[in-house]
Amino acid sequence: MRHISSTRIGQVQEVLGAQVTAELDPELAGISPVHEGEIRTIGQVGSLVLIPQGMVDLVAMVESVGLSELSPSDRMPIPFVAAGRRWLRLQVIGEVDRGTRQFTRGIANYPALGDQVHLSSTDDISALFPRSGELRIEIGHLSTAKSVPVTLDVGKLVLRHSAVVGSTGSGKTSVVAALLQRFSNADWPGANVIVIDSHGEYRNTLDEGMSVRSVLGRDQEALPVPFWALPATEILRVFSGVTASATTQKSFANIVEDERREFLAQCDWLDLPRAAVTADTPVPFDLNRAWLRLDSENRETRTDKGDPRTACVISVGDSSTLTPTEYEPNGPGSTPPHQATTYGTHGSVPAALRLGLLDPRLGFMRSTGAETKQDTLAEAIRAWVGGSSPVSVLDFSGVANHVAELAISVVLKLLFETATRSRPSEDSVGRSRPVLVVIEEAHRYLGNDSLEAAKDAVNRIAREGRKYGIGLMLVTQRPSELPDTTLSQCGTLIALRLSNSTDQGRIRQALPDEMRSTTDALSSLRVGEAIVSGEASSFPARVILNTPAPWPRAEDPDISSWRSENSFPDVELALERWRGIYNEEKRKE
Repeated sequence: MRHISSTRIGQVQEVLGAQVTAELDPELAGISPVHEGEIRTIGQVGSLVLIPQGMVDLVAMVESVGLSELSPSDRMPIPFVAAGRRWLRLQVIGEVDRGTRQFTRGIANYPALGDQVHLSSTDDISALFPRSGELRIEIGHLSTAKSVPVTLDVGKLVLRHSAVVGSTGSGKTSVVAALLQRFSNADWPGANVIVIDSHGEYRNTLDEGMSVRSVLGRDQEALPVPFWALPATEILRVFSGVTASATTQKSFANIVEDERREFLAQCDWLDLPRAAVTADTPVPFDLNRAWLRLDSENRETRTDKGDPRTACVISVGDSSTLTPTEYEPNGPGSTPPHQATTYGTHGSVPAALRLGLLDPRLGFMRSTGAETKQDTLAEAIRAWVGGSSPVSVLDFSGVANHVAELAISVVLKLLFETATRSRPSEDSVGRSRPVLVVIEEAHRYLGNDSLEAAKDAVNRIAREGRKYGIGLMLVTQRPSELPDTTLSQCGTLIALRLSNSTDQGRIRQALPDEMRSTTDALSSLRVGEAIVSGEASSFPARVILNTPAPWPRAEDPDISSWRSENSFPDVELALERWRGIYNEEKRKE
């Protein structure tokens, strides 16, 4: 029997570019030898081995294992391995300098036939994964080596965009919560992380000092989203809930343009030429007055049909109370009063717009009003980024999908526009203070059926955000519903368990070549285990991710109530919140 070193497990039998086939030593007993006091697995898909080459060690990842006579016919045959012998197929990823212990992606020289293949020790692996430090953050440890932590480069994680994907229950929200908790500690006091929270899951995961703004909040906790930052047609759509005709959209746009210019004439803080203001310029205006004018156009009667000075008014409406103007009914036949030229043009849109203005669920979009003494948009942006808090959660739970999409498009659009106009020397948002935007349920805002305004806002940041200091982290259970262009912009990928074959295929395309074979394990990853790859990761690997403390409100509900005595459900509080009339202070009294 020839001598086998303590780490040698086989030798190279074939080299095909960066793909290498090695035969395991026949004298090697079992697949879990003990080395340096630790049990080391041999042939575990995703594990690392070393191929010494002079003063460097080539680092290779195990892609597949097998017996020669059991080699599937659709794979490359292994004719040089005797029947019954074990083999490994390896993907060479890079090399480690033995002197400096520095890892470099890519290889200068390929291995030769007969070169030895060795187990990688804990020290060998540690050279591939830098420890957490000033610019790196720990996210977990290797699945195959608990003593080796895995860290991410924060700069590349933030500015080169990232995606966290996984099926329901795989641990996506927990992963993000653990990262947020890392950023919220004393090591990152100047962080700027904005979380778009669709289900109100993150409120309980952060310290009391963190900023949480909710659409259902009150006073200091309220989430301000100025409706007037939207284009006129989108304002009409979100508050009326319908898509108006081209004629109505044009009329409303003309009214909004007039109202914005009227605000400009009374404003003390905005120095802008009147002619520069259009229907889509982000200048505040009184939406109630715009409604009253649109409603009047739709119902006005006149003594002289073509002369607006002859309007037959019974009582003048009040925009502050959303009371419409009353007009005399039009006369029979050709007798006055006559219907005005715009009578009935807008159909039921004015009535639907009035109902939207009365809807408490849309109240958060009117919370930042048309103040003439100060810039409420500046205050809204400060609230979005959490003021001095490193993490800001914007809670959109309880809002209709189309409203949430519009509100999120406003937030992202204004953040991006502000960043593009901020200079590096200013303490603003952008290059001087980069912002990471975490979007939960990203497929809701980027899918085929999503609102164009939301898709445009996210895609613009994905394409251009790096240049202006705004990064994205997309969190989704359906990566197949994300546009190819958006996913391709994500430099770092954290892929947890995925059971859908279409989703697996999308991730397989997004992973580098050396990791594609490991996607076969996507459906069998444990809860909290992920394949981590990309620019922020020094080395692609299977990782057991850190868990948050406390946990987000994303765990499965407790079923123990089914064992208790049955009773009528108390739904009054939920209905009050739905209707927008819930008041916690009064409840306490």
